[in-house]
Amino acid sequence: MECKCIWIGADALGWDGMSMKNIAVFLSIGFMACVLPAAQSVAKVEPQIRDELPPAFEHFYGIYLNGIKVGWMQSRFSHVKNQASFQVNLEASVAGMGQVSKIRLDETRKYDIQNGRLEELQFVQASSTGAVRILGQREGTQMKMRISAGGQTQEKRVSTQESLWDALALYRFREQPAVGQTEQGQRFDASMLRNMQVDYRVESIEKRIFAGIESKAIKVSAKYKDMGIIETSWLDQEGKVLETQVGGFFVARLEPEAQAKRLDYVQDLLVSAVVKPPKPIRHSVVLNNLELLMDGFGGNLPPASERQNVKAENGKVRLKLRRDSPIQGKLESFPGTKMKEFLEATPFVQSNNKALVKTAHQVIGKTKNIHEIVHKLTRFVYEHVEDEYVPAYSNALEVLNSRRGDCTEHSVLFVALARAIGLPARVAVGVAYWPPGKGFGWHAWSEVYAQGRWISVDPTWNQAIADATHIKLAGGGPAEQARIVMLLGQLRIDEMSF
Repeated sequence: MECKCIWIGADALGWDGMSMKNIAVFLSIGFMACVLPAAQSVAKVEPQIRDELPPAFEHFYGIYLNGIKVGWMQSRFSHVKNQASFQVNLEASVAGMGQVSKIRLDETRKYDIQNGRLEELQFVQASSTGAVRILGQREGTQMKMRISAGGQTQEKRVSTQESLWDALALYRFREQPAVGQTEQGQRFDASMLRNMQVDYRVESIEKRIFAGIESKAIKVSAKYKDMGIIETSWLDQEGKVLETQVGGFFVARLEPEAQAKRLDYVQDLLVSAVVKPPKPIRHSVVLNNLELLMDGFGGNLPPASERQNVKAENGKVRLKLRRDSPIQGKLESFPGTKMKEFLEATPFVQSNNKALVKTAHQVIGKTKNIHEIVHKLTRFVYEHVEDEYVPAYSNALEVLNSRRGDCTEHSVLFVALARAIGLPARVAVGVAYWPPGKGFGWHAWSEVYAQGRWISVDPTWNQAIADATHIKLAGGGPAEQARIVMLLGQLRIDEMSF
């Protein structure tokens, strides 16, 4: 379930792979961990942990988004001599805008049973446009990471405290479960190259029907504080995960292998997730002002800015949106650390890559005027990238080479090109009005910083200044963007005026 952006005639149509990308990112850090995730710290790992390990297993799960079966996942655990290994393989096929796109995620984590340390990590994401490979190997107190994306490989060293004890948290809840029981742990996410704190709590012990059989289940919540995501799992008395839910949209359910791998029908998931307004919006692409009263944010207000006024109102949120004013002046320089975060290259925004730098300078030529620069970059990305629904995490170099992608591919390529010429830029995610769906589709666009303010730019729709229907829900890197997972299927529009 991602937004997919296509065009019919002269009208821009909004859906993109953004939502499934966030699900994919979350899968790599969330449910992939939830099969046997985290608690406590390395210091608590003792030699007798060998006696606490579960027996070797292989489980299969059906993956559902918004009630639609989209794929399956295989979870395996084994231990040989002094090494314990957790492995997850996931395959999903998501229909959107008349095409079916596939994604595969594979992750393996290996721990030293004697000291509990995470020794090796492998993460691979593959889709129609290419693959991202991340390999981590323990070197002292750090993990040496090799990140390959878009044909370029980078190395980084990252400290991590994740341990085998962390990986056994849910399994330990089976011992003497009690409502209110808690654990706290570390989870190292390879795709974000960062450590995250996870807080676990037993919410209830209840009877639920799984596979047609009533079972006693331990309900456990897992809060990923850095991402604002809450994951709920049900375990049986042996510590096996029976089902996991994220928000009201994502479900992974234990099933026999044949059933998990069976996809009986394909439904357009993108259309089913549109947020409907009270009435259609005509000529949305030229809209300069829009006011909405929305519900479903769960107390988490969207970010406010000059173009997006946000106000809590009787448990709901009133949004006053306007199109940014035109950009004035010339390209600035930002000495020192100012705007460093939005100018530097990353493993997935490879703005220092020679091909990307060369392309950016060819596109803008000798132009110094910031307004013209943004127009030229917007037009180039819009024309260079052929619209294709891609349910995978994006990287700029791969988009430049493959020339395919949806709104996240458009956005990340624009951001990389902008940074390559010294223009601060970042990705924004949220919803924007999609005329064919007569509602707001999940979407991604870009933002550039100029003349002391951030300006919204939509290269997917060839809008050098994005229209007023773009509602920003999150920004920053993958961890921040993943916050919107909790909003999928929850948002409603009660009032609307222009």
